[in-house]
Amino acid sequence: MSTSPLVSLIVLIVHDDQRIGATLRSCIDQSMHDVEIICVAGSMPADPALAERKAADPRVRIARSEDSSASGLRRTGVSAATAPYVLFLEPGDELISGAAEDAHKKATQGNADIVGFADATGAQDGVVSERMQKARNTVLHEENIVRGLFPANAGSHGRVTGFLFRTELLRAVYTALPAGSSDDAVEVFLACAAARTYAPLGESAHLRLSGRGSAEVAHSSAALSQDMGSLDAVTAIQPIVREWARHSPNPEPLLDGYEALRLSGVARALARVHRVPEARQMQEIKPLRARIDEIDIIAAASTFAPETLPTLTRLGTSIELGRKPVRNVLLRTNILTTGGVSNVLRTQAQVFLDAGYGVTIATHLHGSDESLVPEGATLVAVSGSSRRDRLARWVEVCREHEVDVVIDHRVLYSRDWPGYALAARASGAATIGWLHNFAGRPTYNGTDLHTLLHDNLPALAQLIVLSPLDVAFWKLRGIPRTAFLPNPPSPMLLGSAGDVAPKPAPVGRRLEVVWWGRLEEHTKKVTHLVEVARSLKRLGVDFRLRIIGPDWTDMSAAQLSTLVTRRGLDDVVDVIGPRHGDDLLEAIDSSDIFINTSIIEGYLLTIPEAQSRGLPVVMYDLPWLLPVQDNPGVIAVRQGDANALAAAVAALAADPDRYSALSRASIAAAERATSYDFAALYQQLVSGTLPAEYSPEPTLEDARVSLDLLVFYAERNAEQSVEAAKASANGRARATSASRSIGQRVEGKLTGTGHRVLALAPWLRPLARRVKHALLRS
Repeated sequence: MSTSPLVSLIVLIVHDDQRIGATLRSCIDQSMHDVEIICVAGSMPADPALAERKAADPRVRIARSEDSSASGLRRTGVSAATAPYVLFLEPGDELISGAAEDAHKKATQGNADIVGFADATGAQDGVVSERMQKARNTVLHEENIVRGLFPANAGSHGRVTGFLFRTELLRAVYTALPAGSSDDAVEVFLACAAARTYAPLGESAHLRLSGRGSAEVAHSSAALSQDMGSLDAVTAIQPIVREWARHSPNPEPLLDGYEALRLSGVARALARVHRVPEARQMQEIKPLRARIDEIDIIAAASTFAPETLPTLTRLGTSIELGRKPVRNVLLRTNILTTGGVSNVLRTQAQVFLDAGYGVTIATHLHGSDESLVPEGATLVAVSGSSRRDRLARWVEVCREHEVDVVIDHRVLYSRDWPGYALAARASGAATIGWLHNFAGRPTYNGTDLHTLLHDNLPALAQLIVLSPLDVAFWKLRGIPRTAFLPNPPSPMLLGSAGDVAPKPAPVGRRLEVVWWGRLEEHTKKVTHLVEVARSLKRLGVDFRLRIIGPDWTDMSAAQLSTLVTRRGLDDVVDVIGPRHGDDLLEAIDSSDIFINTSIIEGYLLTIPEAQSRGLPVVMYDLPWLLPVQDNPGVIAVRQGDANALAAAVAALAADPDRYSALSRASIAAAERATSYDFAALYQQLVSGTLPAEYSPEPTLEDARVSLDLLVFYAERNAEQSVEAAKASANGRARATSASRSIGQRVEGKLTGTGHRVLALAPWLRPLARRVKHALLRS
């Protein structure tokens, strides 16, 4: 070795460990000879291999530390180091022969303060694999080091091994640290905050880690105590971080990184509580709650350990509707626009305002139309750079507006709603979740949203769905506080009440068929409209079909018009884009039949809207829909059969008496749709006094129908996946695949083929067992 080593390899020994021999061998066998190997222990290790190595190689030396904690060992090692760079190892860690040389070369060539072994493998606690995913494989400078390695809303680095540090950098960190035990992650964070340059070592493997999360082995009985110590260490450096941030021209990455470090530590402790038996969880969480504010615990769970949110729900105090008078209601949505959910929310807001409640509307996305806010309601934005900031803002809104009940319209459209429900609970407000689609929607979409919903719906004081069958589904899944309510009527529906005469039958003239809504293929199957028109033309019907609505993410008016042209239907199909107000009303009133091709919906307000203008409705069967229950103004054909839909339209147009009867029935059905006393229903909802008729108990027939529908949607999802794979393999455009007649592929009514649905949707097993037991009893 030259007069001074280039790299100090510091091996941390908390207690006897038989793996020390392998670690020492990997250090001694380094291609760079100019290393020193410092074994740091709180007491003289008993392992004879260490003494033998020390005697055989003068580069090996032993340093004793009065502080036997891992942090104390690291401090002692850095103090004893004589090389300009240090690298920490634990017993069982192994370096490849060129690791020290390659890391030193990377550091000196780039003048790097930190070199990251981003390819380190072998940890069993998931920390290193997390780092591999988060750390950027690029050179970082100044505040971008913390931004890259400790990003907001992402995990933090849990161990100090796997980095080469400039020795003076660590000495400065240890000088700044308060007295007492520190933590791996704290030291790495402060080193990153103080460093000027970080460089990754590269793609080839240089280090195999032992699999321990820390030099201090965390046995199950002491694990939570260790987590609390880590949290205390993170809290202890808060004054340092604030002081450094005060002198930084760009403090946000440092402050955001510190929050990520702190909350990921909270999440680690919470995850440990989550894994212990339920009987012990309340006791185990007490030290965490004694140190950390409940909102921060919720933010940590939401950001880093969402699987623990159900545990937080169970370990908290639920807020039942009706336990206190309700004066102020908060309605939550993504954005306030003219869309379907926004229309429901706006009507709800007006009903609550008219009943004397205070109303706040909270949105999460930019771009809300403030002109749509009902007079007397308050619109607030819930924003922030991190989930913690947004949750804190949410609690601030709840408290500032003295919110008693939250009605959350985002439950089916976001994955973060459980955290907001728990945060509202922490501020004293109960949350009602509102599902705007049929229970089979996640199955049709092929997502795991059913699992998230099932696990977290207990955080709600009440779940509101849109049909009795939805109530049955969720009760069968173990969510007893479920009820259905109709959607409030739209302005068109209200404006038509009692003011429309039955339509004259289309005799001796062209049949006018209309569809309106958003041009969405996934759920509304707008390309089926073209197939219906194609079939009507083959049947010799004299007709025109007008398709009205705005573009959507998977279909546009231009794409649909191209399909119309390709099918040779330009003379009978008009794709006319969006229409509003009087223009839309004129198009509806000049039509004879409203058709609908949706494969799945929650309420489908266009049905009562069409019926309010006297139009009979011909549609694909959606048997759970509340607007079609006991509705003789509706003709339903089997799902996906465009030819059957066209045949039903043609038959109705050819039968004037039947047409007139359906037109009268439609008007009567629309009047029923506006007959609900929504003021009374909403007051009953927030006070927990909804009549039992809105929360029926599930029947065996409900279970059978639910399973049939879920089989159907699981198979439709499988079909779509196969088609997408074929289209990708063949280089075909998605739009071309979507234009094919799905009616040619869809089977008839499905039965409860249990094995099929369970293979496609395994989360249904508990429901299937209940149905099986019920069948055995029947």
